[in-house]
Amino acid sequence: MSDLNCWLWLSLCRGVSTAAAQKYLRRFGSAKGVYYAPENELREVEGAAAQEIKALLNRDLSRAERVRAACEKQGVRILCLQDADYPERLRNIPDPPTVLYVKGILPPVDDRLTIGVVGTRKASAYGREMAESIGRDLAKAGAVVVTGLAEGIDSSAAKGALKGRGNVIAVLGTSTDKVYPAWNDKLQETVAQNGALVSEYPPGTGATRASFPQRNRIISGLSLGITVVQAPQKSGSLITAARAQEHGRDVFVVPGMANDPGFIGSHALIRDGAQLVCSGEDILEEYRFRYPRLIGFSSGGRERKDRGEEQKPNLDKPGDVGYHALKEQLAELSETELELVGLLAGGEKHSDDLIAATGRDPGEVITSLVMLQLKGYVEEEDRRYRLLVT
Repeated sequence: MSDLNCWLWLSLCRGVSTAAAQKYLRRFGSAKGVYYAPENELREVEGAAAQEIKALLNRDLSRAERVRAACEKQGVRILCLQDADYPERLRNIPDPPTVLYVKGILPPVDDRLTIGVVGTRKASAYGREMAESIGRDLAKAGAVVVTGLAEGIDSSAAKGALKGRGNVIAVLGTSTDKVYPAWNDKLQETVAQNGALVSEYPPGTGATRASFPQRNRIISGLSLGITVVQAPQKSGSLITAARAQEHGRDVFVVPGMANDPGFIGSHALIRDGAQLVCSGEDILEEYRFRYPRLIGFSSGGRERKDRGEEQKPNLDKPGDVGYHALKEQLAELSETELELVGLLAGGEKHSDDLIAATGRDPGEVITSLVMLQLKGYVEEEDRRYRLLVT
């Protein structure tokens, strides 16, 4: 019998929480050890509950096999708690997921500066702008942004990180094959291509009231620090901040107007000792000695950026500095993205025309167009795309 089937079996045992699974793993050493443990030895485990014993005595592996087959079909990687690639930082929290489902490529979390960015779904324009700016600053410096990909702050932070050409880890409250909210499908797909979608839920699992607070411990567990961009008095991001404090992580908070109810929770965190930050640079400053290779800190000093509007480079002036900067950027685009930029250089075009002109798979073209939007090269209105560089 494969170890993987045993790990899946343990993770799928109804009535055995991730925290409860830990006590059996400590006693028997592995999921296979738990699977083969006789009833009398299971009962001897300190804190063993009757419903847990009943669940663990059901040795049916059929569901585990179905989940494994679904993951293979969907291109989802299964990481077990004992695997070398399972992030050590996450493994060390009190209740790590027994199994992680990963779609995309999980960055080497333990070797990178990894910062969680969270906040309310009902974000203000200021909150969304700050989340995007922080995500972009972190990504440009080489940090990995971890977020929940929910509406509002989470999605804005992910978009900013993608614009900064960085890696994003999106921790989902559903399985990786479900999209929540439904309109976030393009962003979720793009994140999967430029980082990873991570979930502890097997394929086919939808959203529940408990799944989102539950996933917050994973966001904290993967991160060195958590940044709360906007949190009202009752907010899931406050749960994430609480878990971060339990895990010994840094907690950063973006302030709002003193009388803004959308920031009541944020200001309470600051009063309780969280660090106030106003930019991604403020966060990066805290780690510059531990991660000296972060962009902007290679000389040991803090790089100050001009906050003014960025000047668009001109494609028609080969001698211009902006032209050469753009050429370097274009060199980092995918083949499809470069082809689309070339087509749009001739003027605004409908997505159907672009698909026909490239002859590529429609899904690939749409995904590339979304990436070009996130990177700031094009804008879209009613499925018509226009190049932003002239």
